[in-house]
Amino acid sequence: MKKRNKIFAAAALAIALLTGHLLTGPSTAVAQPEKSGVMVPVEAVSKALGQTVTWDPQTKQVKIQSRLDAILERGYIRVGTTGDYKPFTYLNPETNEFEGYDIDAAKLLGQQLGVEVRFVQTSWPTLMDDLLADKFDIAVGGITRNVERQKKAHLSQGYIRFGKSPLIRLEDKDRFKSLADIDQPDVKIGVNPGGTNEKFVRANIKNAQVIVVENNLEIPKMVAEGKVDVMITDNIEAMLYAKEDNRLYAALTDQPFTIDEKGYLMHRGDLIFQNWIELWMDEMKLKGQFDNLHKKWIE
Repeated sequence: MKKRNKIFAAAALAIALLTGHLLTGPSTAVAQPEKSGVMVPVEAVSKALGQTVTWDPQTKQVKIQSRLDAILERGYIRVGTTGDYKPFTYLNPETNEFEGYDIDAAKLLGQQLGVEVRFVQTSWPTLMDDLLADKFDIAVGGITRNVERQKKAHLSQGYIRFGKSPLIRLEDKDRFKSLADIDQPDVKIGVNPGGTNEKFVRANIKNAQVIVVENNLEIPKMVAEGKVDVMITDNIEAMLYAKEDNRLYAALTDQPFTIDEKGYLMHRGDLIFQNWIELWMDEMKLKGQFDNLHKKWIE
Protein backbone atom coordinates (compact mmCIF):
# COMPACT_ATOMS: atom_id res chain seq x y z
CA MET A 1 0.00 0.00 0.00
CA LYS A 2 2.82 2.45 0.90
CA LYS A 3 4.55 1.81 -2.42
CA ARG A 4 1.28 2.37 -4.30
CA ASN A 5 0.67 5.62 -2.40
CA LYS A 6 4.10 6.90 -3.41
CA ILE A 7 3.44 6.02 -7.05
CA PHE A 8 0.09 7.83 -6.99
CA ALA A 9 1.67 10.83 -5.26
CA ALA A 10 4.50 11.07 -7.75
CA ALA A 11 2.05 10.70 -10.64
CA ALA A 12 -0.16 13.41 -9.20
CA LEU A 13 2.75 15.77 -8.91
CA ALA A 14 3.73 15.11 -12.53
CA ILE A 15 0.16 15.87 -13.63
CA ALA A 16 0.11 18.99 -11.46
CA LEU A 17 3.32 20.29 -12.97
CA LEU A 18 2.00 19.66 -16.48
CA THR A 19 -1.58 20.81 -16.04
CA GLY A 20 -1.58 23.05 -12.98
CA HIS A 21 -4.15 20.88 -11.16
CA LEU A 22 -3.39 19.53 -7.70
CA LEU A 23 -6.35 19.25 -5.37
CA THR A 24 -5.93 18.55 -1.68
CA GLY A 25 -8.33 16.18 -0.06
CA PRO A 26 -8.79 14.16 3.11
CA SER A 27 -5.75 12.21 4.30
CA THR A 28 -7.51 8.96 3.38
CA ALA A 29 -7.84 9.95 -0.27
CA VAL A 30 -5.00 8.66 -2.41
CA ALA A 31 -6.17 8.97 -6.00
CA GLN A 32 -9.65 9.95 -7.04
CA PRO A 33 -10.89 11.19 -10.44
CA GLU A 34 -12.29 14.72 -10.34
CA LYS A 35 -13.58 17.02 -13.04
CA SER A 36 -10.69 19.39 -12.52
CA GLY A 37 -7.89 16.84 -12.26
CA VAL A 38 -6.49 14.34 -9.78
CA MET A 39 -7.22 14.40 -6.07
CA VAL A 40 -4.22 13.56 -3.94
CA PRO A 41 -3.30 14.97 -0.53
CA VAL A 42 -0.37 17.36 -0.69
CA GLU A 43 1.10 15.62 2.35
CA ALA A 44 1.45 12.38 0.38
CA VAL A 45 3.26 14.16 -2.44
CA SER A 46 5.58 15.88 0.04
CA LYS A 47 6.42 12.58 1.69
CA ALA A 48 7.00 10.81 -1.61
CA LEU A 49 9.45 13.48 -2.77
CA GLY A 50 11.06 14.20 0.57
CA GLN A 51 10.35 17.90 0.02
CA THR A 52 7.66 20.35 1.06
CA VAL A 53 5.04 20.64 -1.68
CA THR A 54 2.27 23.24 -1.47
CA TRP A 55 -0.55 24.37 -3.72
CA ASP A 56 -1.07 28.11 -4.11
CA PRO A 57 -4.81 28.66 -4.84
CA GLN A 58 -4.21 32.24 -5.98
CA THR A 59 -1.56 31.54 -8.59
CA LYS A 60 -2.80 27.98 -9.12
CA GLN A 61 0.78 26.78 -9.09
CA VAL A 62 2.53 23.90 -7.39
CA LYS A 63 5.39 25.08 -5.19
CA ILE A 64 8.22 22.80 -4.16
CA GLN A 65 10.30 24.05 -1.25
CA SER A 66 13.81 22.71 -0.74
CA ARG A 67 15.02 21.94 2.76
CA LEU A 68 17.66 24.58 2.07
CA ASP A 69 14.95 27.25 1.75
CA ALA A 70 13.22 26.01 4.90
CA ILE A 71 16.49 26.17 6.88
CA LEU A 72 17.20 29.70 5.70
CA GLU A 73 13.65 30.80 6.56
CA ARG A 74 13.67 29.31 10.07
CA GLY A 75 17.17 30.59 10.83
CA TYR A 76 18.72 27.36 12.12
CA ILE A 77 19.81 23.93 10.92
CA ARG A 78 19.20 20.77 12.97
CA VAL A 79 22.27 18.53 13.00
CA GLY A 80 21.92 14.97 14.27
CA THR A 81 24.94 13.39 15.98
CA THR A 82 25.58 10.54 18.43
CA GLY A 83 28.17 12.20 20.67
CA ASP A 84 29.95 8.89 21.36
CA TYR A 85 32.45 8.56 18.55
CA LYS A 86 35.77 10.31 19.01
CA PRO A 87 37.35 12.20 17.32
CA PHE A 88 34.32 12.99 15.15
CA THR A 89 31.62 13.60 17.75
CA TYR A 90 31.74 13.65 21.54
CA LEU A 91 29.28 14.94 24.10
CA ASN A 92 31.55 16.30 26.81
CA PRO A 93 29.90 15.51 30.17
CA GLU A 94 31.69 18.41 31.87
CA THR A 95 30.41 21.07 29.47
CA ASN A 96 27.36 19.21 28.13
CA GLU A 97 28.47 20.42 24.71
CA PHE A 98 29.28 18.47 21.56
CA GLU A 99 32.85 18.64 20.29
CA GLY A 100 34.99 16.99 17.64
CA TYR A 101 35.98 17.03 13.97
CA ASP A 102 32.45 16.89 12.57
CA ILE A 103 31.06 19.21 15.23
CA ASP A 104 33.51 21.88 14.10
CA ALA A 105 32.62 21.10 10.48
CA ALA A 106 28.91 21.52 11.26
CA LYS A 107 29.61 24.90 12.86
CA LEU A 108 31.45 25.97 9.71
CA LEU A 109 28.45 24.73 7.72
CA GLY A 110 26.17 26.93 9.81
CA GLN A 111 28.41 29.93 9.24
CA GLN A 112 28.26 29.46 5.48
CA LEU A 113 24.46 29.17 5.63
CA GLY A 114 24.25 32.16 7.95
CA VAL A 115 22.10 30.25 10.44
CA GLU A 116 22.33 28.86 13.96
CA VAL A 117 23.40 25.23 14.42
CA ARG A 118 21.24 23.16 16.78
CA PHE A 119 22.63 19.73 17.60
CA VAL A 120 20.19 16.87 18.12
CA GLN A 121 21.47 13.77 19.88
CA THR A 122 20.73 10.44 18.23
CA SER A 123 22.22 6.94 18.50
CA TRP A 124 23.62 4.43 16.02
CA PRO A 125 20.64 2.05 16.32
CA THR A 126 18.15 4.90 15.80
CA LEU A 127 20.15 7.09 13.39
CA MET A 128 18.19 6.23 10.26
CA ASP A 129 14.77 6.16 11.93
CA ASP A 130 15.43 9.56 13.52
CA LEU A 131 16.42 11.01 10.14
CA LEU A 132 13.31 9.59 8.45
CA ALA A 133 11.19 10.97 11.30
CA ASP A 134 12.60 14.41 10.39
CA LYS A 135 14.26 15.00 13.76
CA PHE A 136 17.17 16.70 11.99
CA ASP A 137 18.13 18.05 8.58
CA ILE A 138 21.52 16.36 8.31
CA ALA A 139 23.51 13.88 10.39
CA VAL A 140 27.25 14.07 11.06
CA GLY A 141 29.78 12.29 13.24
CA GLY A 142 31.88 9.62 11.54
CA ILE A 143 29.06 8.13 9.45
CA THR A 144 30.27 5.47 7.03
CA ARG A 145 29.16 5.73 3.43
CA ASN A 146 27.56 2.48 2.31
CA VAL A 147 24.93 1.27 -0.13
CA GLU A 148 22.62 0.03 2.64
CA ARG A 149 22.19 3.52 4.08
CA GLN A 150 21.81 4.94 0.58
CA LYS A 151 18.67 2.81 0.10
CA LYS A 152 16.78 4.98 2.57
CA ALA A 153 18.67 8.26 2.63
CA HIS A 154 21.31 10.23 0.78
CA LEU A 155 25.01 10.21 1.63
CA SER A 156 27.31 13.03 0.64
CA GLN A 157 30.68 12.64 -1.01
CA GLY A 158 33.42 11.26 1.22
CA TYR A 159 35.67 13.58 3.20
CA ILE A 160 38.03 11.14 4.92
CA ARG A 161 39.15 7.57 4.18
CA PHE A 162 39.50 4.93 6.87
CA GLY A 163 39.32 1.19 7.56
CA LYS A 164 38.39 -1.20 10.35
CA SER A 165 41.27 -2.28 12.60
CA PRO A 166 41.67 -3.67 16.13
CA LEU A 167 42.28 -1.69 19.29
CA ILE A 168 44.04 -4.03 21.73
CA ARG A 169 46.24 -3.92 24.82
CA LEU A 170 49.88 -3.04 24.20
CA GLU A 171 50.95 -6.28 25.85
CA ASP A 172 48.97 -8.23 23.20
CA LYS A 173 50.50 -6.64 20.10
CA ASP A 174 52.34 -9.87 19.25
CA ARG A 175 49.24 -11.96 19.98
CA PHE A 176 46.85 -10.28 17.54
CA LYS A 177 48.42 -9.83 14.11
CA SER A 178 45.48 -10.86 11.94
CA LEU A 179 41.72 -11.30 11.98
CA ALA A 180 42.27 -15.05 12.36
CA ASP A 181 44.26 -14.40 15.56
CA ILE A 182 41.32 -12.41 16.91
CA ASP A 183 38.59 -14.86 15.91
CA GLN A 184 39.36 -17.42 18.62
CA PRO A 185 37.03 -18.88 21.27
CA ASP A 186 39.02 -17.42 24.17
CA VAL A 187 38.90 -13.86 22.77
CA LYS A 188 36.31 -11.31 23.86
CA ILE A 189 35.36 -8.52 21.44
CA GLY A 190 33.56 -5.42 22.66
CA VAL A 191 31.23 -3.78 20.15
CA ASN A 192 28.64 -1.01 20.21
CA PRO A 193 25.25 -1.85 18.66
CA GLY A 194 23.73 -0.48 15.50
CA GLY A 195 26.71 0.80 13.55
CA THR A 196 29.22 -0.49 11.04
CA ASN A 197 31.51 -1.82 13.79
CA GLU A 198 28.87 -4.34 14.85
CA LYS A 199 28.03 -5.10 11.23
CA PHE A 200 31.67 -5.96 10.49
CA VAL A 201 32.01 -8.10 13.61
CA ARG A 202 28.80 -10.05 12.95
CA ALA A 203 29.86 -10.71 9.36
CA ASN A 204 33.45 -11.76 10.06
CA ILE A 205 33.69 -13.12 13.60
CA LYS A 206 32.52 -16.73 13.99
CA ASN A 207 34.35 -18.09 17.03
CA ALA A 208 35.26 -15.23 19.37
CA GLN A 209 32.87 -14.02 22.07
CA VAL A 210 31.03 -10.83 21.08
CA ILE A 211 30.15 -8.53 23.99
CA VAL A 212 27.64 -5.79 23.13
CA VAL A 213 28.31 -2.51 24.97
CA GLU A 214 25.66 0.20 24.61
CA ASN A 215 28.04 3.13 25.11
CA ASN A 216 30.82 3.12 22.54
CA LEU A 217 32.96 5.36 24.78
CA GLU A 218 33.22 2.64 27.44
CA ILE A 219 34.83 -0.01 25.22
CA PRO A 220 38.43 1.33 25.04
CA LYS A 221 38.59 1.42 28.85
CA MET A 222 37.22 -2.12 28.98
CA VAL A 223 40.01 -3.23 26.64
CA ALA A 224 42.64 -1.50 28.77
CA GLU A 225 41.27 -3.09 31.96
CA GLY A 226 41.07 -6.58 30.43
CA LYS A 227 37.28 -6.87 30.52
CA VAL A 228 37.37 -7.45 26.74
CA ASP A 229 40.39 -8.16 24.57
CA VAL A 230 39.61 -6.34 21.34
CA MET A 231 37.62 -3.45 19.98
CA ILE A 232 37.30 -3.51 16.20
CA THR A 233 36.67 0.03 15.07
CA ASP A 234 37.85 2.61 12.56
CA ASN A 235 41.62 2.94 12.53
CA ILE A 236 41.27 6.68 13.16
CA GLU A 237 39.43 6.06 16.43
CA ALA A 238 41.80 3.25 17.40
CA MET A 239 44.84 5.51 16.97
CA LEU A 240 43.19 8.26 19.01
CA TYR A 241 42.50 5.99 21.98
CA ALA A 242 46.00 4.47 21.82
CA LYS A 243 47.41 7.99 21.95
CA GLU A 244 45.30 8.83 25.01
CA ASP A 245 46.01 5.61 26.97
CA ASN A 246 49.48 4.02 26.93
CA ARG A 247 47.96 0.66 27.91
CA LEU A 248 46.35 0.45 24.47
CA TYR A 249 47.74 -0.32 21.02
CA ALA A 250 46.18 0.40 17.60
CA ALA A 251 47.05 -2.65 15.51
CA LEU A 252 47.06 -3.04 11.72
CA THR A 253 46.14 0.59 11.13
CA ASP A 254 48.23 0.61 7.95
CA GLN A 255 46.58 -2.62 6.78
CA PRO A 256 42.93 -2.23 7.80
CA PHE A 257 40.39 -4.98 7.21
CA THR A 258 38.22 -2.65 5.10
CA ILE A 259 38.49 0.59 3.13
CA ASP A 260 35.63 3.07 3.39
CA GLU A 261 34.89 6.78 3.58
CA LYS A 262 33.01 9.02 5.97
CA GLY A 263 30.15 11.16 4.70
CA TYR A 264 27.17 13.21 5.84
CA LEU A 265 23.67 11.72 5.93
CA MET A 266 20.68 13.60 4.49
CA HIS A 267 17.11 13.09 3.37
CA ARG A 268 16.95 11.84 -0.19
CA GLY A 269 15.12 13.51 -3.04
CA ASP A 270 16.13 17.12 -2.33
CA LEU A 271 18.69 17.90 -5.02
CA ILE A 272 18.85 21.59 -4.16
CA PHE A 273 19.97 20.95 -0.57
CA GLN A 274 22.21 18.05 -1.59
CA ASN A 275 23.96 20.13 -4.25
CA TRP A 276 24.54 22.94 -1.77
CA ILE A 277 26.16 20.51 0.68
CA GLU A 278 28.34 19.05 -2.08
CA LEU A 279 29.56 22.50 -3.13
CA TRP A 280 30.23 23.45 0.49
CA MET A 281 32.30 20.27 0.92
CA ASP A 282 34.21 21.03 -2.29
CA GLU A 283 35.00 24.48 -0.90
CA MET A 284 36.07 22.96 2.45
CA LYS A 285 38.55 20.74 0.60
CA LEU A 286 39.75 23.46 -1.76
CA LYS A 287 40.45 25.93 1.06
CA GLY A 288 42.14 23.36 3.31
CA GLN A 289 39.52 23.48 6.05
CA PHE A 290 39.15 19.70 6.22
CA ASP A 291 42.95 19.53 6.47
CA ASN A 292 42.85 21.95 9.40
CA LEU A 293 40.26 19.79 11.17
CA HIS A 294 42.42 16.71 10.55
CA LYS A 295 45.42 18.41 12.17
CA LYS A 296 43.36 19.57 15.15
CA TRP A 297 41.47 16.36 15.93
CA ILE A 298 43.37 13.44 14.42
CA GLU A 299 47.09 14.12 14.02
